[in-house]
Amino acid sequence: MTTNDVIDHVLDVGQDLPAYGEAAYAWISDNVWLLFLLPLVFATFTLAISVARRRFGRGSLKDRQAFEVLPTTGFDPVIEDVLRFAKQLAQAQRSVSRWAFTPVRGTAVRVRLLSQSGLLTMRVEGPARAVEVLRHQGYRQCEMRAVGAAMAEAERPEIRLGVDLDADSQTALAA
Repeated sequence: MTTNDVIDHVLDVGQDLPAYGEAAYAWISDNVWLLFLLPLVFATFTLAISVARRRFGRGSLKDRQAFEVLPTTGFDPVIEDVLRFAKQLAQAQRSVSRWAFTPVRGTAVRVRLLSQSGLLTMRVEGPARAVEVLRHQGYRQCEMRAVGAAMAEAERPEIRLGVDLDADSQTALAA
């Protein structure tokens, strides 16, 4: 095939473009109902997948395990230890087998910093399927202690934004 043959072929196709445009216009005008049906089908499909993901995620959100990181007296991590720990936590989510309907929020690994009676503690929590992976993550000079479900539920943080204070609190603040 020579260059002239390629150019002739491109010119022939270019001459047929108006005919292609007329055929496309005729098809669209004959099938205009399809233009209204496709978004409806897409929205229904998206809604069905969203509902399925939410339902499949409920179990993994209810069944989570938490571990408290307890440092020893000589605990003084260097930046490499902190980065290694962060990388291990990031890989813990990938180690949990996931499939299409398992939501990311159900398999997420969370790190909470809690202050109880002045002591700062770090808690790592994740799905129950990742217990073995989470148990072995951590710093070299720290112990990972399992936190019971009742204790974790009782220590949920309570955030109040714009809530009116009760009468006792108002009198204490006024004094």
